[in-house]
Amino acid sequence: MSKKILSIITLIVVITSCAGWTFASSVSDLKDKQNQTQQNIKDSEEKLNQVKEEKNETLSEIEELSTQITESQDQLNKLNTQVKELEKQIKVVEKELKDAQEKQDAQQKALEQRIVAQYKTGTLSYWEILLNPQSPLEFLSNLHMFNKIAQYDNDLIDSIEEEKGKIEKNKEDLDNKKSELKIAKANAEKENVKLKNAKAQKNSKLAKLSDEEKKIQNQIDEEEAELANIKKQIIAAQASSNTPPKYTGGKLAWPTPGYYTITSKYGMRIHPIFHVWKLHAGIDLGAPKGANFVAGEDGTVITSRLSSSYGNMVIIDHGGGITTLYAHGTTRLVSVGDKVKRGQAVLTVGSTGNSTGNHAHFEVRVNGSAVDPMPYLQ
Repeated sequence: MSKKILSIITLIVVITSCAGWTFASSVSDLKDKQNQTQQNIKDSEEKLNQVKEEKNETLSEIEELSTQITESQDQLNKLNTQVKELEKQIKVVEKELKDAQEKQDAQQKALEQRIVAQYKTGTLSYWEILLNPQSPLEFLSNLHMFNKIAQYDNDLIDSIEEEKGKIEKNKEDLDNKKSELKIAKANAEKENVKLKNAKAQKNSKLAKLSDEEKKIQNQIDEEEAELANIKKQIIAAQASSNTPPKYTGGKLAWPTPGYYTITSKYGMRIHPIFHVWKLHAGIDLGAPKGANFVAGEDGTVITSRLSSSYGNMVIIDHGGGITTLYAHGTTRLVSVGDKVKRGQAVLTVGSTGNSTGNHAHFEVRVNGSAVDPMPYLQ
């Protein structure tokens, strides 16, 4: 063999070896990147779960504060009613006190007028009658009469004075009670304001947590999109090898046997939780909790995990760049690396992750990109 031919053969071997090494290196790098992205998603999901837990705690605190505010307001309303009622009672007592004083003044005035009248008409005074009696009988009679009049005047004045004393005592008690109620009312108002301020702070915290939740969720969506792109690159790299995988199936099996209602189609829509316009990458099937969610075709499980957005999810590689995704399940029935058969239950229907109720979310992906599943099912 000539040196020239030997050199050509050696060059071919080197080129072939380098190509193989380059392919292996490329796939290895992509898989390392895939593992790192999966770890990033896991870290983000743990952070998201922490934010959700804190958000739920804050919601519970807001609910408790709302209850306390309602109770505080009820107590405040009750105190306001009691103060108003006391003010009415005080007005009544003040009127009674005024009437008693007027009665006392009138009696005093009548007494004074009687004395003046006696003086003007020349009626004998009390001492004149006593010191100048006409007869013992007349003396006793006059004395009895004056005693009666004096006793009547004194009794009447004493009675009015006693009545005034009672009214003044009642008013004093009412005033004291009113003062106590006003203090209680002021304290209740302070507590009410304090509770409302606390609730406002919790609402502010809740808003910040909601923003953080959306931010992390968007980050997870981006990381999952990146992961899908990496898987697409791995599939493309593997497809360029000498033994490319092939998809051997035809129509995919219906994912939820016995349940055929499509509650949400593939395509753009307003997200039911985050209220943003985004792609719904699969179809939602109405099925009860615990129903079987089955593999569309033979394949290998490449993902089986709990996702913050998809909940319990399974992804199956069917070869030829075709993968199917099953999400929001209650229980995962297969693990990564398992070989599954067409129609085999891989998940039970549930409502985990970003879900508004029990249903089966099903996706078909071609080289890592989501497509409308319906042409693969019909």
